[in-house]
Amino acid sequence: MKFTKLFTAGSFALLASSVFGEEPVIPTGFLDASSLMVRASSNVDLNWEVNIPASEVEDLIEIPEDEPTIIAKEDVGFEVRMLGVEYAHKGDYVLAHGHYTYAGGEDGESPWFTFFWGYGDDEKALTKKTCDILKAGEELQFSFRGSKNGFRNMPSKHRKWFDNRWSGTGPKWYDNETPAIILKNGDMLPERATPSGQVDVSSFLSAYLERDGKTVKIGPKDLIILAELNRNRGDRQADYQDFVILVSFTEAANTTCTRRWNGPTPPPVVTIPEISRPLTPSIPTTGETPRPAPEPIPEPEIPEVPGLPE
Repeated sequence: MKFTKLFTAGSFALLASSVFGEEPVIPTGFLDASSLMVRASSNVDLNWEVNIPASEVEDLIEIPEDEPTIIAKEDVGFEVRMLGVEYAHKGDYVLAHGHYTYAGGEDGESPWFTFFWGYGDDEKALTKKTCDILKAGEELQFSFRGSKNGFRNMPSKHRKWFDNRWSGTGPKWYDNETPAIILKNGDMLPERATPSGQVDVSSFLSAYLERDGKTVKIGPKDLIILAELNRNRGDRQADYQDFVILVSFTEAANTTCTRRWNGPTPPPVVTIPEISRPLTPSIPTTGETPRPAPEPIPEPEIPEVPGLPE
């Protein structure tokens, strides 16, 4: 969030009438002055603070040139909306999965949160919105995965999956050769070859494109992310239309989102019960045959502390 001191009343009018892109930037803040009478030629203390909202997404996040990832410059709220899942084989939709995590901040790495699980014609799954808070310095990573045979009649135990496709640096246990593509307002759609029998990506992106059908037209603080679920980047059939989402950002103070994760859950405290043991076996004082000492009471096993969910 940006704070600026203003010294003239005319500056307020200029800021209020400024237009960045298509949306007016309306500052908010306060102005305090003494209520006592001020004598001529004397000075009066004025206190004010003006909050100028971010005018574009780069004011809130950073997208490094060498990595298709998102890093927060300050605490921001973000909302994930599905635009389309055109992941099908011969007209039959195949199961797809989308989730995200945030890492690199003081809280470590969050769990993975699912924002889509279903098929390209699931109206309920497609209209679901996910809202969260990203803290300054954290990296927002998206992961997209498509099933190889996850048709509706396929039992879950027999499903097979392609590797995850990442928006972000992602885990390094495999060669991330097909990252997702991040697009801002004014960017061009990637060249693609739409396989026969599938819907062209521009059909369900038409509301977010200029008249030429190639230039992205979205809000100044929005991003579109495209993912190819089953082909490599060099494949001519890699059309990056399998999974398409819209991510909208705003200052954390101006959002209704709540943070879904605030660091690891501390492990439960394990209490070991006290065990009473005999000090020494009693020694008989008569001529009786000594009785054997009682068996020591075995110590109970310490229960394992459950770890964090994967």
